[in-house]
Amino acid sequence: MTLKAGWAALALAATGCVAGGPASLPASVQAAAANYPPMILGGNVHPTDGHEVPPACAAAGTSVAQKGGPDFEFLGADPSNPELCVMKVGGETVKAWFDIWVTDWPGADDGHAALRQVINGPSGSIAGFDTSMTTGNQWHDLVRNDGVEDIALLGKAYRALKISHYREGANGNNYRSVSTIWKDFPSGVLLYGTYQHIAGRPEIDDPLIPTAIVTGK
Repeated sequence: MTLKAGWAALALAATGCVAGGPASLPASVQAAAANYPPMILGGNVHPTDGHEVPPACAAAGTSVAQKGGPDFEFLGADPSNPELCVMKVGGETVKAWFDIWVTDWPGADDGHAALRQVINGPSGSIAGFDTSMTTGNQWHDLVRNDGVEDIALLGKAYRALKISHYREGANGNNYRSVSTIWKDFPSGVLLYGTYQHIAGRPEIDDPLIPTAIVTGK
């Protein structure tokens, strides 16, 4: 199962997650942080102090159809935790932190912590951690709050929190990519996503290009 928005790249075991500015990152990801493509503010992208955040979970009744599928149907928060969201992806029911990190992915607890800290932080906040799946599949991962963007989709204006994820291979793995997701104010729905492949293999996923967006009642 894939979220087809570049965030499948996060589905790996994560350890040592720390959020803040670059100086607060674990030593193991400092070099990778220096290679993170810069955050660009200006135009339609505005800084945020972290005071305003989108809902953790899109409300029941929200859905996004996307080019090439799978489609998303958002079912609201799980009663056990307001940051744990229930959703259907291509008809399969899953639970995901912030509608982004599926709970049965390895590293779900650290992914949850990373996303919470970045989403609730000011623009430029970075969470860094190392991931390891198998020999040859090890990475340095960074997630960043890239500000608030006014984005036009399907003839409608949206205001969304822009969250990027930079992945750089470790221990001889030369993979590098940047995935970015836009999480809507005030609905919390995942509106749009991009995937920029820089180097190495695999080219993990396609962008999230919506063909229809329905907000919850």
